Amino acid sequence: MERMTSKILLLFGSLAVLHSCQSEPWDIAPSPSKAIEFVAFADSVLPVDSAQLLPTLERLAPRYPELFIPSMPNGNWRDDLLPYLLDPEVHALYQDVLLTQREHPDLESRTLFQTIQKGFDRYYAHMGPQCASCYPSKRVYTYVSRNEEPMVLMAPEVIFLPLDRYLGPDHPVYARESAYLVQQHNPENASVEIFKQLAAYHLPQGIPTDYSLLAGMLTEAKIILFVQATLGDDAARRALGYTAGDQGFMEENETELWGLFVQQRILFNDEVDLKRKLIQPAPFSKLGTSKDREIPGRVGVWFGWQILQSHWRQHPESTLLEIMEFADAQSLFQQSGYRP
Repeated sequence: MERMTSKILLLFGSLAVLHSCQSEPWDIAPSPSKAIEFVAFADSVLPVDSAQLLPTLERLAPRYPELFIPSMPNGNWRDDLLPYLLDPEVHALYQDVLLTQREHPDLESRTLFQTIQKGFDRYYAHMGPQCASCYPSKRVYTYVSRNEEPMVLMAPEVIFLPLDRYLGPDHPVYARESAYLVQQHNPENASVEIFKQLAAYHLPQGIPTDYSLLAGMLTEAKIILFVQATLGDDAARRALGYTAGDQGFMEENETELWGLFVQQRILFNDEVDLKRKLIQPAPFSKLGTSKDREIPGRVGVWFGWQILQSHWRQHPESTLLEIMEFADAQSLFQQSGYRP
């Protein structure tokens, strides 16, 4: 009898270990893909003496034509690039980039490029070798932008990443931004912003037919899930704009907060104000409780993310592309079986 009990306990223990070792459906090994060319444009030209700048640019122009497109029809790229590259503000920001790279290895060119390449390797592993709708990545340029608005620019086959947008939330160049937004300037978010843009590339196109809160939650959450599938869990949290503390709060209070969504019957409500309170970036989420100021912003997107994860666990045969293109929010929710 004791032997039988021991065998049963051993069996249950083995099953528990096996279950704990099973990976999530979005967590797959990278598949080596075509190497992307990474070009640290700022490092190639900003340290160059002004007398040698034009000859240097003329040598680079045939190799990197995307950088030498005139801003005006029939214009000359020299009229655009030379004033920009001689601008003292650009040089000052470049020095700040170099300092940040020394203090934060995530922004250092080699580490950053390795992270991006690995993300693309996982992207192609999810999408498969015959993916006709995949983004045709060819080259990534890093540069200094004078702190202009885009966090990343994507063109056909080419990505432009402005490093001066990732100097850390305390950098004075971002002083006019709201406190809850400056976290996006953390150096480790440079790769995250690329894959957020790449995720949007795969969202359903056209005019939406469902304007409910649930549809908005799931659309935004698909971007977070995409980052999770390509860069990992921590990157997904940062893509949402959450700190580790925010994530911990949501996990601890998930059941209670989800109960409010259900009790207030807001999932299928299409009021624009609800999306502003629960989906758009904000310092906190407004659910009409005494805890509101403790609830991280974008709580609706966080719950959308949990729904998508639950759906993928329920349907592990699904692909990332299928989930991104799944346009029926109500069916997706029902099939997810989400219960906190």
